[in-house]
Amino acid sequence: MDLTSNQAPRDTGRILFVDDEQPILNSLMRLTRKQNFQCLFASSGAEALEIMQEQTVDLVVSDMRMPEMSGHEFLAEVKQRYPGTIRYLLTGQSDLESTVSALNDGGISRFIHKPWDDDKFIEALEEGLKVVRLERDNRRLMITTQEQALSLKRLNAELEDRVLARTKLLRRAMRQLETSYDAFVKTFSYFISHRAHLIKGQSQLVADLCFRVCDLLQVESTERKHIFYAALLHEVGKLALPDEVLGRSEVRLTGRDREEYRQYPVIGELALTSIKALEKAALLIRHQNEHFDGSGYPDRLVSQSIPLGSRILLACREFIGIQTEYMRATPLNAEEALNHLRKNAGIRYDPAVVEAIAQTQYTLNVSSLSPMERIVSYRDLAPGMILNRDLVTDRGILLISRGGILTQTMVDRLRRLGAEDNLKMPIHIIEPALEANP
Repeated sequence: MDLTSNQAPRDTGRILFVDDEQPILNSLMRLTRKQNFQCLFASSGAEALEIMQEQTVDLVVSDMRMPEMSGHEFLAEVKQRYPGTIRYLLTGQSDLESTVSALNDGGISRFIHKPWDDDKFIEALEEGLKVVRLERDNRRLMITTQEQALSLKRLNAELEDRVLARTKLLRRAMRQLETSYDAFVKTFSYFISHRAHLIKGQSQLVADLCFRVCDLLQVESTERKHIFYAALLHEVGKLALPDEVLGRSEVRLTGRDREEYRQYPVIGELALTSIKALEKAALLIRHQNEHFDGSGYPDRLVSQSIPLGSRILLACREFIGIQTEYMRATPLNAEEALNHLRKNAGIRYDPAVVEAIAQTQYTLNVSSLSPMERIVSYRDLAPGMILNRDLVTDRGILLISRGGILTQTMVDRLRRLGAEDNLKMPIHIIEPALEANP
């Protein structure tokens, strides 16, 4: 018999009373009628189990002596099927053995003796439901905590993925930016070398030798990049000098011309300082004529106070320069140039840099200072080649201007045009003297 004493909300708790005596059930119904919890009633253990299959019960209060299924048997079954349900034993007999069996098999939480004290009985029921609510709240809190932990884990994973993706994008952007600066510096260097009275290709040879020296001196890669840029652009300040000054060899400069000429490192620094990526290269260009003994210019720095890149640039630049008429009335060969550097080591040059140049076994091909034009077909194009003439189609459409440095994308495009018979004209290129990047 399933009797409901009230319709209190589910969250207040649900109690199932089980007793084979109807007067006892009626008494329990009257006792709990006005309480703030829902009550169910059953006259046997079997009926109670049927109710529990259909409804969640928080607390079971069962009589001990019942036919067919005793109280301790019923509570043992409840313990097995519904371990979260609190179990009370309602008994009026003094059979110690049955009570111990109910305690062991049914896992009861409390004994309530017949006849009971109404107030204490209600108090016991409320305490049992309070325990249920606490356990329920703990489970909810545990579930919420676990869900939040999983959510946080997912968010952290997503954040890591986003950071990783953005880091990859940033690195790709940095590589693209570095590639852009490399192309800019090489193109600018090529442009500088075409100024009247400057030696074409000289800056590239200087950069090549600086790169080899940096390898031997184990210069850190970032610093090597600045030295590479400085070597390619070390003559940028000379663009501001008049032709009559640049038209004479350095050894033939006198008086006022020499003073004007000596301003080119400072002019070069000023020209490049506004470009963030070239600030350090600009400083190396400023000090490229500082001598190891302090007799150089513009700041008369001494020894280790001169930036390493500037010391490398000076020695490499003059090793190449004294093999041309630009620095000497009678050029020296490579062996004589090296002897000159060794003779002035510790005075004009850093001894360590001089020995590094010697270890490169560098043989200068002076003819390479006037790069020879070469005519190639579209099949022979390669990244890094420099166009020596404007490249136009048969219809007169300009594809790439003179001085442009071919990239892989450009090469692929030109090969495609050539394969389609849209590019039949000869392509005039100059092979760059510098093929290795620091």
